[in-house]
Amino acid sequence: MKIRLRYLATALFIVTGIAAAVALTHMNDLLAFIVIGPGYLVQSWLFVTHRALGGVGYQVTMVGVSALVWTLIILRLAIAVRRLRRFLRRPVPSNKQWMT
Repeated sequence: MKIRLRYLATALFIVTGIAAAVALTHMNDLLAFIVIGPGYLVQSWLFVTHRALGGVGYQVTMVGVSALVWTLIILRLAIAVRRLRRFLRRPVPSNKQWMT
């Protein structure tokens, strides 16, 4: 089964976006705070630099940045696993000249 990386990235972005949106409404849970953490960090940086967004912009920033960061982390792991599997499946070159 071969899945194109583009489709995997799109599906992961949608799933992590939904997870970040749910996490935004449940900020009293540690796991939710870990999921929304990257967006919270960017929003706090925007606040310090006096560029913070309010209302819907706040929520879009938190959810969008968190979804993007987690998608990139998961994709990087998927690419590493794919390369490792390809490396392990590679045929070993037989060098029988040393035996003669």
